Amino acid sequence: MSEPGSSSLHDTVHRLQRRLWLERTVSLGLLGLLAALYLGVVPGARRATLIAADGQPVTVVPSEKDARRLLEQVKAASGLPADKVGFVQKVSFHSVAESRNPPQSDREAMAALSDSLDLVVAAAAVVAQGQLVVGLPDQQQAVKTLSLILSEFSPRDAATPPYFKESVKVDMRNVPADAFCSTAQEALTRILEEGAPKAEHEVVRGDSAWELARKYEVPLTRLAVANPELDMSHLQVGQKLKIPGELPPLTVIAYREVELPAGEGELAGARKVRITYENGVEVKREVIGRRIASQQRPESAPPGAPADPWRWRDEIAQ
Repeated sequence: MSEPGSSSLHDTVHRLQRRLWLERTVSLGLLGLLAALYLGVVPGARRATLIAADGQPVTVVPSEKDARRLLEQVKAASGLPADKVGFVQKVSFHSVAESRNPPQSDREAMAALSDSLDLVVAAAAVVAQGQLVVGLPDQQQAVKTLSLILSEFSPRDAATPPYFKESVKVDMRNVPADAFCSTAQEALTRILEEGAPKAEHEVVRGDSAWELARKYEVPLTRLAVANPELDMSHLQVGQKLKIPGELPPLTVIAYREVELPAGEGELAGARKVRITYENGVEVKREVIGRRIASQQRPESAPPGAPADPWRWRDEIAQ
């Protein structure tokens, strides 16, 4: 039998425990609700869309619809065919709480996207020895580009059709936006502009064409063709030397055959000479036919000479 007052004490403790449990439950519920509101995971919380590139955050916009609209604007701003343009990076969308990730304006978002994303174009790529030369809209334009390059970097009176020294092919692939051209003529123009002189060097004492070619990382033949008025073997102090730009990794080989008059030196007596050109620059001459100067038959044979001692022909070709 319990002592008087023990039941009352037990009831009081029980009420206090229930009250404490209720207060803790309410407190935890309120904390959870506040946290949910803060993190934006409860229904009705305002959401925004995070655009990421290869998993890295780029910008936040109000909605996924806005994200897709802005990405299309980035493509359109490039001036490239919209149906062929893509991004190097993998672009993804993520729902985030607007309270923690305030959306940027269209202008800010466009700037962030342009800085973070690299454009590629599905194109017919001209490839030489595995190295990309240029991308064109289709194979027809790519083949035309190759024809224009062959014509541009070979002599007009070539003896045989010019050809490329390297292994060249055309295949369909994604190419960087800055390597894409809309037409074959645009591609040729770009190649010629990139190959134009990019600097000028004033010759000082001790300079040689070979050392300057190595210093500026251009082939000696390219240095010569950029400065046709200068003798590369005897540069003079004070002369201005144009430093050519870069040509694509293509070497056009062409030949000319010329008739030369009889002369002295290495090509003396040459009848026909083949000249080899690489990208329009003469690199070699070789004799493909010679002649022997005719020895004239005298009007009368020397006294006592056998009949008709001059039995050789007027001209013997080897």
